[in-house]
Amino acid sequence: MPSSGNSLPQDSAAAPVAMPHVLIVDDEPAIVANLKRELEEDYPCLTAKDAAEARDQMANHRVACIISDQRMPGESGAELLAWVKIHFPDTQRILLTGYTDFDSAVAAINQGGISRFLNKPWEPAQLVAVVNEAVEFHRLVLENRDLQARLKARNRVLENENISLRSQARDELAPLQALVGLSPAMTRLKDKIRALLPSQSSVLITGESGTGKELVARSLHFGGSRRDKPFVALNCAALPESILESELFGHVKGAFTHAVDNRIGLLEAAQGGTLFLDEVGDMPPSMQAKVLRFLQEGVITPVGGRSERKLDVRIIAATHRDLETMVADKTFREDLYYRLNVIPLRTPALRERAEDIPLLAEHFVARLAPKIGVPPKSIDAAAAARLKNHAFPGNVRELENAIEYALNLVGDRASVGLEQLPEKLTLTGASDPVTERPGQASDPDLRPLPPDMPLDTAISALEKDWIQRALSECEGNITLTAKRLGLSRQGLHNKLAKYGLHPDG
Repeated sequence: MPSSGNSLPQDSAAAPVAMPHVLIVDDEPAIVANLKRELEEDYPCLTAKDAAEARDQMANHRVACIISDQRMPGESGAELLAWVKIHFPDTQRILLTGYTDFDSAVAAINQGGISRFLNKPWEPAQLVAVVNEAVEFHRLVLENRDLQARLKARNRVLENENISLRSQARDELAPLQALVGLSPAMTRLKDKIRALLPSQSSVLITGESGTGKELVARSLHFGGSRRDKPFVALNCAALPESILESELFGHVKGAFTHAVDNRIGLLEAAQGGTLFLDEVGDMPPSMQAKVLRFLQEGVITPVGGRSERKLDVRIIAATHRDLETMVADKTFREDLYYRLNVIPLRTPALRERAEDIPLLAEHFVARLAPKIGVPPKSIDAAAAARLKNHAFPGNVRELENAIEYALNLVGDRASVGLEQLPEKLTLTGASDPVTERPGQASDPDLRPLPPDMPLDTAISALEKDWIQRALSECEGNITLTAKRLGLSRQGLHNKLAKYGLHPDG
């Protein structure tokens, strides 16, 4: 016989959870029939004629609510419900009494054996209302327990990740091993990171999507003095505004619906360490003010709380957006921008360091081959040349995906060849070399600039041509064009107006 509360299946996503039962216990068949008739349209009903039979039903079914008569042969209803409270505490307990049983009902309530009671004769509407309330309360209890279990599991994952990462970063140089590349652009970036390892100042990492901004943030954390403290990452674009504040600052019990307990936020989870705010340009304006307050004063107030908490957390932020343009457009707070941009770092696009592509490709082959279940492979000369000549608008992330794609197709071949590369690379690689990006002298669609043209005029002409080319390649799509150029939509609209350009050409 069970000795603990009712429980849901561990994997509720694997199969639909059946509606919980209502158990009716009474030794008078007519009363049982009436109760069942009034409830069975809404709930599956079980019945029992005495306490012993009720125990059997409880042992074999998921029961949300039990309705028991007080006066039954043998064990009374109050005694049965007191037993249910001990062995099935989530099941809501209703005692059915006659007017003459009022003293017994009060005694049962005082003993904690029941949560509700109904008088005989009952009103059908009252019965349905009381049972509905009991079943809904049962559902909320289980839902809250499930949410708490998932939160604990998530915190365990986060803790294990931090332990794993700390074990990989015991000296200042180890974190830089994740930044693969020997090009001048990467060498300069690594030199800056090494110089910044002792720093505690805020850092703003800019660069296109897929260029490894989080790797830079991790290098700064795990190579610095906070390496033994948590590194916590939050993608500001991944959460709706309604829960972002609670996620960052935590909340107190009762702050909002389903806030059944106090919960710390990611800032407090990062105490002593680093909070990485990825895609900070997507942070809602209401949150920008709250993050600014933390950067200025180092204190937080949980949602629904009244007391402040002092924290020591370093902030590293990253974005692919043009925050200066967003500041000009009033979509990003100027004061927050300068608080974040104490130390600016820029991750170079892959097309700016094409000489690193072969080295990166070998790195991804070595890392991904065991995951896919193939022996390490080389990359033949034709495939390596095609990779090096591709523009990679998706940057390092796109290259990694291309290598994973190839390894899934390479089979028993000794090396990755052209035929294993994604079709996008094999169709465009020969005619889309990195050395012929828009804006360079070899691009036949751009006008040559007179050598005596003033610098400001030349820059404007080049910018206009660059925007026109991006618009054309994105078929006039403003969102894609802005993303390619590293601008906000409003920033792009401003430049289109400045140069008299239109998306449709």
